[in-house]
Amino acid sequence: MVVAAAGVPFLKLAFLAVKQLSKPIANRAKAAARNSDAFRGIVVAVGRQIHQLQIQLTRLAEGKVSLAHITPLREQAAVDRGAEFVSEMVIYSVAASTIVYEYQQSASEKKRKEAEAAAEEERRLEANKALEQRQCEQLDMLNKRITLLDEQLWALRQAQAAHRAAERARGERAAAQGWWRWFGSSSNVNEKGEG
Repeated sequence: MVVAAAGVPFLKLAFLAVKQLSKPIANRAKAAARNSDAFRGIVVAVGRQIHQLQIQLTRLAEGKVSLAHITPLREQAAVDRGAEFVSEMVIYSVAASTIVYEYQQSASEKKRKEAEAAAEEERRLEANKALEQRQCEQLDMLNKRITLLDEQLWALRQAQAAHRAAERARGERAAAQGWWRWFGSSSNVNEKGEG
C-alpha cells in the first residue's frame, strides 16, 4: 500500500489532492442542490437537521442538559447549509472511494505477491526434491561401486595371498632342493676323496 510505505504525511497530501480534485464535482452538486426543485425539499430538511444537531451538541458541550426549542432555519439558510453538506459528502465520498480503491489494490497486490511467493516456494521445494532424488540415486550408485570395489579388493587380496603362499612354497622347495643338492654333491666329493 502506497500510504503505509510513505507514512502519514503522504496520506494527508493524498487526501488534500483528492479533496481539491473533487471540489469541482462538489460545486456542481452544490449548485444542483440549490437550483433543483426536486432536491430543494431534501436539501432544506438536511440543512435544518444539521442546524438542530449543531445547536444541541453545542448546548451539551456547554453543560446545558435541557434541550430547549430550536428555531428552524430560514429556507435559504437551510438550502445553503444542506447544499454545503451535499458538497462535503461528495468530497468525502470521493476520498473514501479513493481509499477503498487503494486498499483493494494493495490487498490484491499483496495476494499476488503471496501467490508468487507460494509458487516460488513450491518451485524451490520441487527443485530440492529433484536434487534429493538425484543425490539418492548417485549415493546408491556410489554404494554399489564401493561394494564392487570391496569385492574386487577382497578377491585381489585372496589372489595375492595365494600368490605369496605359492611363492613361499616354491621358495621352500627350491631351498630344500638346494640343500639336498649341496648335501648330495658334498657327499659325492667325500666319497671321491676317500676312494
